[in-house]
Amino acid sequence: METSLDTDDVIIIPGIPTFRKSVVPPLSIRLPIVARCNRSKYILMGLFWSFCALAMLVTVLTFFVDDPENNPTLFGRVAMALTQLFALYWAPFLSAAAVFAFLDAGLGKPVLIVDRGGVSDNRSGLSVKWTDVLSAKPIMGGAGYWGMSLQMREPALLPRSFRLGYPLLRRRKVGECQIQCNLLSAPAHEIVNSMLTLVHKNGGQLLPAHPIFWSSVPPVVPQQGLRSN
Repeated sequence: METSLDTDDVIIIPGIPTFRKSVVPPLSIRLPIVARCNRSKYILMGLFWSFCALAMLVTVLTFFVDDPENNPTLFGRVAMALTQLFALYWAPFLSAAAVFAFLDAGLGKPVLIVDRGGVSDNRSGLSVKWTDVLSAKPIMGGAGYWGMSLQMREPALLPRSFRLGYPLLRRRKVGECQIQCNLLSAPAHEIVNSMLTLVHKNGGQLLPAHPIFWSSVPPVVPQQGLRSN
């Protein structure tokens, strides 16, 4: 059964699942969604990434400190070398994530705008139309939704920005962008499911968040009254 809408500025998304209710009523979301950074949470996140980066750098510096009384075995030397290589690899990424978090905390304008036509992310300079999105899938975190992954029909539609794989400059496919949707003024559930609904309405494919742990395709609420662009 389809849900009838009175205006193009409202979409219906799945409700937030709970353990108490087997059937959760859908939510009405008014567009556009204009989300700003939660400054205090972004500052805390920046401090966390800074601590992690500092820990990695301290681990790397132990390579240059040689204790003459310490005579480790060959296994110990190999283990220490591998640990230092691991720390050396991650230190730049963690440092960049900390810098980005502090920059976002001081951003005076909305960081994410989701409307009927597309999505704009002022952190990375991303601005795309839903009709240009080939597929979409949610990105899950430890506390629920972290954000969204959008695969574009043409890679040239994406800006040249390190922030498309924020926060740890994750590896991306060609034409893919990853948008962080948590720690914002709007709930991540509303942002992610609104984006999934709009991608689906404009002909994009919805993919599971993970082929094993979250292998089901994200649900959407069929609806009328929302015109495709």
